[in-house]
Amino acid sequence: MQVRKFEATSMRDALSAVKRELGINAVILSTKELAATDAGMPKLFEVTAAASVTSKPGAESRPRAGDDTSNARSNSDSDIHNKLAVLGESMATARQSRLIEGGIYDLKSLVLDLLREQKSGSNIPPHLFAIDRTLTAAGVDPAIIAELNRHLAALPAPAAIVDIANDNVEKYYQDLAMRWLMKRIKIAPKWTNIAGMTNVHVILGTPGAGKSTLVSKIATAVTKKDRHKVAIISWDAEKLGASEQTRIYSKILGVEHHIISRAEELKPAVLRLRDVDLLLVDTAGRNPVDTSSLVALEIIKSQGLSLEFHLVLSATEKQSLQDRTIRHFSTIGISSVAFSKLDEVPAWGDIFNASCKWSLPLSWLSWSHMPSDIPERASREAIASQLFKVATE
Repeated sequence: MQVRKFEATSMRDALSAVKRELGINAVILSTKELAATDAGMPKLFEVTAAASVTSKPGAESRPRAGDDTSNARSNSDSDIHNKLAVLGESMATARQSRLIEGGIYDLKSLVLDLLREQKSGSNIPPHLFAIDRTLTAAGVDPAIIAELNRHLAALPAPAAIVDIANDNVEKYYQDLAMRWLMKRIKIAPKWTNIAGMTNVHVILGTPGAGKSTLVSKIATAVTKKDRHKVAIISWDAEKLGASEQTRIYSKILGVEHHIISRAEELKPAVLRLRDVDLLLVDTAGRNPVDTSSLVALEIIKSQGLSLEFHLVLSATEKQSLQDRTIRHFSTIGISSVAFSKLDEVPAWGDIFNASCKWSLPLSWLSWSHMPSDIPERASREAIASQLFKVATE
């Protein structure tokens, strides 16, 4: 069987190349989206396909004469492959998906606005409709919104604050709501080392959460902005070549990089790096339903090192999966939570909910998948402003 890989800037173009080179009966083995190799370059889509054993590239299958069974099977396979090709050509790109998601968010906001206005006997005062609608559309927990509404409703009515608000009643209550929300957001302190002690920051998360990319981003931020000496330890014995991206970027950035495969190797590696200001440990992705994956973490906790565990959550994950992940890792003690892939979600309600529900401090906010893009330290103002889509000054 002839197996080939095709790359293009869209899934449609990649599938067209498959049909052109291997024929319409080609077997699609896998498809995936490739990250851009350089900043500013478009993403690529890769399709792995094989030429059908019953046909030549670019030609229809030719079953043996008189073989009705073979002919029927060939026709069935051809129909399936044609349908797969049509489906692939109609698939939306990642950018189109984000635009659709943003449009759904806007539509949801409008529908909620209409429902609020038409709802009879509502306990929400009219001047709080906009706040309630916005936070609901952003995905903030309904119980928190209800508590906020009760707080705002107990304040003086609009007629009593017109002069204070300079006639902008909506903005006046929105500012009050933002202050109320910010008080419920916990922010982790800046990562610093105590003199004479090597603090080790262990980065945890599920597979695909963006741990390695965030480790590289934090190393960039601390090295370039804070002018501190950083070292990275990659700890992943399960995935072949898992530390290669981090090793390459560490070399570009000029920071020390070490690789370990067992928990017992961490302490000796830390002792060799006592002169660094910040030591980051990039760990393997762990399944949040597999309790055995925490055994190695318990081992490094018993080594007498000054450890802080930081959990990375993908903003694209559903809140139920975020909750499961937090519950899983909380048994070893989580110092902070960082969120990745923020550029792929239209609203930050789940980020706010995670901080409030679990009373966990937030540390880093990361957008692009590129390791060279510096992340932002979490702040109450940034999160509250995003809930209302207000640009921070």
